[in-house]
Amino acid sequence: MISVPARMKEVFRRREPQVLGPIGLDLALEKMHLVQMEKAGSGLNLRAFASVPYPGGREELLSSHKALRALLKEALGSQPFKGRRVVTALPGRGTRLINLSYRTAPGGDEAEAIVQGVLGRIGARAEELVIDYLPIRQPEKGAQERTALAAVARREDVVAYLDLLAAAGLEVSALDLGPAALKRLVMSADREGEHPTVLLVNFGVEHSYLTVIAGQRLILDREISLGERELSTRLGRGLGMKPGQALELLYSYGFVRGGAKAQEQEILESIAAILKPAFLEFVDEVNKVQLYTSAEMHGLILSTVHLIGGLARCPGIDSFLARQLGLPTAILSPFEHFRVRSEHAMLVALNDPASIALAAGLGLRGLTDHA
Repeated sequence: MISVPARMKEVFRRREPQVLGPIGLDLALEKMHLVQMEKAGSGLNLRAFASVPYPGGREELLSSHKALRALLKEALGSQPFKGRRVVTALPGRGTRLINLSYRTAPGGDEAEAIVQGVLGRIGARAEELVIDYLPIRQPEKGAQERTALAAVARREDVVAYLDLLAAAGLEVSALDLGPAALKRLVMSADREGEHPTVLLVNFGVEHSYLTVIAGQRLILDREISLGERELSTRLGRGLGMKPGQALELLYSYGFVRGGAKAQEQEILESIAAILKPAFLEFVDEVNKVQLYTSAEMHGLILSTVHLIGGLARCPGIDSFLARQLGLPTAILSPFEHFRVRSEHAMLVALNDPASIALAAGLGLRGLTDHA
């Protein structure tokens, strides 16, 4: 593995169980999300959460520790957060995720094989990067080929982000990977121990991500082209309006069926018709994922779909996609899977419960047995 300064190596690897969890910090595109969990007996409580819009945009916040400190003061003071210890992930597209197949000789260095595979793929020098990885496919007995999800970030970006958080008064306990945090959330929400094969759909602005979790294993993490911007552009073109107006319409009406007035029903039918080609492409991508999962897991098929991200706010999108995919589909809301300490948190979060999913997964690090 490449040489990493001591403090950076520390934050990538530390996992210490505790009763009070760290604060999961997600600097999403439009808002800063924070979640703190705590252990109470044999269960987990959602102790506090905050979702605060940026006054001047995320890039402005990332360039000023004073602005970040002020926003943190507002957010942390809004609910009973305790401490300044955080688990976070590099914001935006600061981390590049690569599905990497590699081979190791018996007794060979797995980490070195992954590093060399990454360097060969992206053509950069090792000293310019920070590389971490999550094993995906474990080899059959006697097989040498393996698969990992490699996370690659520019060293200067990692250092700058850690320095920013430290200057804002935070103690970084760990720098985590988004897929690892979401896997932790899905597994922690499986309180009955059923270990379903879950497809997690994370809707983004430019792209979305399909993550498959089978039992305690991460099977796949794949980027697809479907995103909020593409849908708003298609819808705007079809209805003769600007993409921003089309997006507002989509979030207002969504994909609800039945019970609508005649005029509303006409709008709903127009939305579904215009966006149908995009979602047919989405279904095709899911079918490819299903085939891959079945091949990797010896015939195992997807059992359920969870939705998070911006488009998860669309009314009725869970039922709409359930019909398209032929699979049980639901919004992944931390508020449905963990006890909520604050009634205020529950009331506020019902408007957009999936928005804090990543922060919740980050905040679970160290509180569960799930890596």
